[in-house]
Amino acid sequence: MVMKKDFFGNDKHVFWEALVVAVFIFGIGIIFGIFLENSRAERISEIYSTSEINLLDLQIQTELLGVENINCEQAVKKNIEFADKVYEDAKILEEYERASRLKENLVQQHERYDLLRTLLWLNSLKIKERCDGGNFHTVVYLYDYLPEDIEEKNKQAVFSRFLEELKEEKGDTIILIPIAKNLDISSLDLLIEGYGIEQTSIILDETLVVEELSDLNKIEEKIDSSL
Repeated sequence: MVMKKDFFGNDKHVFWEALVVAVFIFGIGIIFGIFLENSRAERISEIYSTSEINLLDLQIQTELLGVENINCEQAVKKNIEFADKVYEDAKILEEYERASRLKENLVQQHERYDLLRTLLWLNSLKIKERCDGGNFHTVVYLYDYLPEDIEEKNKQAVFSRFLEELKEEKGDTIILIPIAKNLDISSLDLLIEGYGIEQTSIILDETLVVEELSDLNKIEEKIDSSL
């Protein structure tokens, strides 16, 4: 007697094998994703810790400007170098945020960095005061973190591109400080309350406030006129 092949039994066997493989691959993907997100968060934390230490050192140097034999030119140089480092860190943070699926995990890190950049702005103001202007321009870019409005996103993209090109062109003559203004940082709110800022803006040397795309050229004009 010839046995008939159990085609349905074979199909069930193949189905369960495929299901197990799919679940395994899916599980590996989740584990890898969690590992990647944690690695990004740890990397950002490491960068922040290093920058925090450097800023504390820089602030001490600034306080020493009132002491005899402290080189003002050296203090300005160190402040610019630190500002450039913080700006490069900001671009790394932005790349991580674009790649991350768990953006809420990066919000706290972003807040810490914005507080750090606020301190950098304050330190730059102190150096300007004690070093007769400091021979550099502060360009503070105030934007909204994770805006939902499409028009605002487009505006911020144009502002960011303009400032990146400005930094490449002007180099060490400007200190570019991007700070998210919608993360409830009290010290930042106190700093900018006198400017009447309600939207994405750029503050040049604490005097010129630019809120419209059509006025971006005023920033470069004012910088060039001071040379």
